[in-house]
Amino acid sequence: MVSIAVPLLTDPAAWTASSFASAADYTITLTDTERAEVLAAVHNIERGGCLTAPTQLTASDFPFYELRRRLAAAFEQVRSGCGFVVIKGLPRASLNFQQFVAAVWGLNTFFGFPLSQNAQGELLSEVIDASAIEATPRMYRSALELGLHTDVTGMLSLACWNPARRGGETVLASGVTIHNEIARRAPQLLEVLYRGFHYHRLGEEGPHQEPVTPYRIPVFAVRNGQISVRSARAGFIAGHHELHIPFSHKEMEAIDLFDEIAREPGNRLTFALEAGDVVVINNYVVMHARKAFEDFAEPARKRRLLRIWLDAKNLRSVPEEFNQMGAQNGIPYQRGRSCSYDFQRLFKEVDPRLLGAGRRSHLSARR
Repeated sequence: MVSIAVPLLTDPAAWTASSFASAADYTITLTDTERAEVLAAVHNIERGGCLTAPTQLTASDFPFYELRRRLAAAFEQVRSGCGFVVIKGLPRASLNFQQFVAAVWGLNTFFGFPLSQNAQGELLSEVIDASAIEATPRMYRSALELGLHTDVTGMLSLACWNPARRGGETVLASGVTIHNEIARRAPQLLEVLYRGFHYHRLGEEGPHQEPVTPYRIPVFAVRNGQISVRSARAGFIAGHHELHIPFSHKEMEAIDLFDEIAREPGNRLTFALEAGDVVVINNYVVMHARKAFEDFAEPARKRRLLRIWLDAKNLRSVPEEFNQMGAQNGIPYQRGRSCSYDFQRLFKEVDPRLLGAGRRSHLSARR
């Protein structure tokens, strides 16, 4: 068992809902000049015939001037501030979807470099309700509620093309705050969270990798006086189930307290992404979730978001174990592989209490 100190760390990323006087504290709204820069860059890319390959575009394709300074400040807010930023004011009404994709990609090139999100090597994905066309959709490709979790990335970016008819709000919580609250209420439980859990790789492991991480991935880790978090409840429950490693009483107590603190309204920030909004999240300090939603009947009006995973040099010092797919962050491309884990089987075989009363809407799935 790992032996640790139990510090209460002061960090700009240790916030609660009351830390923000208003949404303006974590939002930047583009000016007319900055919106014009976005439009000019997109139209120039289109004239050059490069609009159909947005993931091949780099920051050099977006010669922002006024906006470059604002985006640099936004990145610092994500890296060393509260851990997230909402960007409002993209000229959504002046762009078709293909142009919007390029604009969103361009903004994100100023935050970091892209990571593959799955074994297919996807750098940019759409967040839609695909449950009617996919037999076993990834959790984010459904209309279900997603519990607070982190992904296998350094940063996460979500951009809204269409919001839902009802619901679908984004929920954020500070992992640093959760750590500090556990240190206050039950410091003896932090030891098992620093030790962590085995994670299932959900069928996307490399040819020489085990289906489950042979090492434990810590929920919390301290590097350079900073706390970082990595937690996806469904992933580690699936991992321990596969390895037949039961959770100890102390581990269950720690998992329950973690979830209890994360669910407290005062520790959660909830907001709706409107058409043209982008949120960029430091995945090492901020956990994210989504409320269930009801969609429009018309295909053109259905909820549609873009998702990009990013990393950057010197984003945060974290353990190598956070890279649950191996030596690198993200999910490396694996020819012929895809996410194949059967969560329905997990629901039937595992103690429902571990899965939030057995309801998929409570799964803190990373996907």
